[in-house]
Amino acid sequence: TVALALCLALEVGRYRAERRQYRATAALRIAVVGGAPERREALAWAQGEAAAAARLLPGDPRPLVAAGSARLAARDADGALEWYRLAFAVGERAETDLNFGRALMMQHDLMGAQRAFLRAGWLSPLVLGGLPEVARAPLLGEIERLTRLLEEGRLREAPPPPVGRPSP
Repeated sequence: TVALALCLALEVGRYRAERRQYRATAALRIAVVGGAPERREALAWAQGEAAAAARLLPGDPRPLVAAGSARLAARDADGALEWYRLAFAVGERAETDLNFGRALMMQHDLMGAQRAFLRAGWLSPLVLGGLPEVARAPLLGEIERLTRLLEEGRLREAPPPPVGRPSP
């Protein structure tokens, strides 16, 4: 009975954390896509919900990415990069690299952004779908070239992470 109660308590806590993560993502989507009149407040609320979810979901980078995305949507590149660095420390996801690149673009670090986009595309080419064709096509070409080198046994490591983020 005690073991069952403990398992149930842990599962309820996880469910509560997942709901906070969902609310943060939904608020972010509404603020960005829907153009909510109270955009600044909605983004701040989304960041707060994501930060709360991050505390409740240790080891899960998704809430950290959501908090970073709220800062990115608020045009706060420095704040976004801080959250993305925290997410990288938990685990690498292609969308984190992609958004890290977007934040670097805001800072006019085009080389760093290009490295982040390449790394994101190497992990999952589908995430590059949100980039303009003029930026996406060269990245996909480079990924194809690197894939050939890998298949030929001439590639020793994956594209490196962008400068300024922790190494995996």
